[in-house]
Amino acid sequence: MQKKKHWKTWAVAMAAAALLTGCETMPSAVNSLGGAGGLTSAFNNVMGGGKGGSGLNNGIQDVIGGASAAFKDYSAEEQRALGTEFSSVLLGARPLLRNDAVQRYVNQVGWWVALQAEMPKDKDGKDIQFAWRFGVIDSDAVNAYATPGGYVFVTVGLLRKLNNEAELAGVLGHEIAHVVRGHYLSALKKGGFTQIAGGIIQARANNAAVSSAMVNAVRNIYAKGLDQSDEFDADRQGLLYAARAGYQAAGLPTVLQMYATTGTGADANYQMLLSTHPAPAERATRLQPLLAGKFASASNVTNEARYVAIRQQL
Repeated sequence: MQKKKHWKTWAVAMAAAALLTGCETMPSAVNSLGGAGGLTSAFNNVMGGGKGGSGLNNGIQDVIGGASAAFKDYSAEEQRALGTEFSSVLLGARPLLRNDAVQRYVNQVGWWVALQAEMPKDKDGKDIQFAWRFGVIDSDAVNAYATPGGYVFVTVGLLRKLNNEAELAGVLGHEIAHVVRGHYLSALKKGGFTQIAGGIIQARANNAAVSSAMVNAVRNIYAKGLDQSDEFDADRQGLLYAARAGYQAAGLPTVLQMYATTGTGADANYQMLLSTHPAPAERATRLQPLLAGKFASASNVTNEARYVAIRQQL
C-alpha cells in the first residue's frame, strides 16, 4: 500500500515537472522546430494563409458546434478538476517514465502542436485556456490517452513503434483534438456520468477523496472508448494541427497504417487500442483524400534524426 502511494505521489510530481519543463523550453522548442513562421510557411501556402485562410475554409472545416455544446456544462476550472482525476486513474495503472529528457521532449512537441488548435468557449462564453500537460507512461502497451482539461499521455510502447517526430505530432494532435472538441465531456453525458462528474469536481474543490464509484466510472469510460465519430473527427483535426505546426501531414496516417499491419487483437499490447477505436485501416483510408488534396504540397518536415535519438533512450 505504501509503495503504491509512493508511486502515485511521484507520478503527480513528475506530471508537474513535465509541465514546467514544457513551459520553460517552449521558445527553444519553437526555434529548433523551425520557428513559428518558418515551420508553418509551407502549410500556409497550401491552405491559403494559415488558420483563417480561404484554403482552410474550402478544405477542412473547423466545425466546433459539437464541442461548444459539450463545453457549456463545464468551466475551465471544472474541466481541470476532471482532468486531474482522469489522469490519476491512468497513472494509477502505470506510472510515468522516469526519464526527464524524454518527458521534456514530448512536452515540447505537444505544446507546439497544441498551439495550433482552435480555442473553444466555456459555459460562460469565454475562451478556454487549456493547461496542457504531456507525459510518457511507462507501459509496453501501444496507446495514447487524453483527459478533459488538457492532460495528454503516450506510452513507451507506442514511442518505440514510431519512426519520426511528424508521426508523434500526428498522434498528439489526435489526442489534443479529443480535448479541444470536448469528446470526453460528451462521453460523460452520453454515458450517464454527469452526476459522477459533478462528484469529482466537488471532491477536488474540497480537497476530498474521490469515491471508488467515481474511479470505476472513469475506468469504464476508457475501457468503453469514445464514439467512432469522435475518433474520426480527432483523426481529421489531429492531421490538421500537425500540418499547421509545419510537420509532414502523413504522420498520423502512417501511424494508423502501422497499427493495421502490426497490431492484432491477440497481442496484449494492442488489445485496448484496437478494441476502443475504429479499424485503423479504415481510419487511414478516410484521411487519404486530405493527403491527396489540400495537403499534397504541405511540409515534409519529420525531424527523424532527433526523434530516433530520443527513442534510443527508451
